[in-house]
Amino acid sequence: MRTRFLPALLATALLAGCNSSGDHLTLINGDNTSIEDGAIRVEGSQIELHPEHGASATIGSSGDFAVDSKPVDITPAQRALLLQYYAGAAAVREHGVATGKAGAAIAGEAIKGAVSSVAGGEGKSTEDRVNAQADKVKLAALKICDDLEQIRDAQDQLATQLEAFKPYGQLITADSVNECRKGNDD
Repeated sequence: MRTRFLPALLATALLAGCNSSGDHLTLINGDNTSIEDGAIRVEGSQIELHPEHGASATIGSSGDFAVDSKPVDITPAQRALLLQYYAGAAAVREHGVATGKAGAAIAGEAIKGAVSSVAGGEGKSTEDRVNAQADKVKLAALKICDDLEQIRDAQDQLATQLEAFKPYGQLITADSVNECRKGNDD
C-alpha cells in the first residue's frame, strides 16, 4: 500500500479545524459547533457567546439577544446585525460539514489508489484524483474563513452600536480571519 497518501489524509482531518499554528479550533459534533475554542457555540437554533470574562450571551434565530438569560432591547438595525452574526456562525457548521465530506472523498480516492496500486494500476492518475479532491477540501475550508469574516464584521459593528454586546466584541479577531486564510494558503 502506498503511504504517500497518508499525509493528505491527515491534513484533511486538520484543515477545517484549525490554522497552521493550531489555534482557533472549530469542532462540529452533530447539532453542536464550537468556534474559536468554544467562545462561540452553535447549539441547535441558537448561538451562545462565551467571553473569557463576563456573562454568557445568546443570539436566537430571529435575532433576539440575551445576556445571562436576560433579554436585551435592540433596534431593527441591531437585529439585522445579530441575524448576520447568526447566519455566519450557522454557515461555519454547514461549511465544516462540506469540508468533512470533501475530506472523506480524498480518503476514498486514496484507498482506491492503494488497491489499484497493489493490483498494478496507474499511480499517477490516482495522485491526480487525490490532488483534485484536496483542492475541493481547500475551497470548502476557505468558505469557513469567509464565515468567520462575516461574523467578525457583524461583531465589530455590534460592539460599537449595542452597549450590551461590547464584552463579545473580540471573540473573532482580524488575526483569526487572517490566520484561517493563511492556514488554507499553505
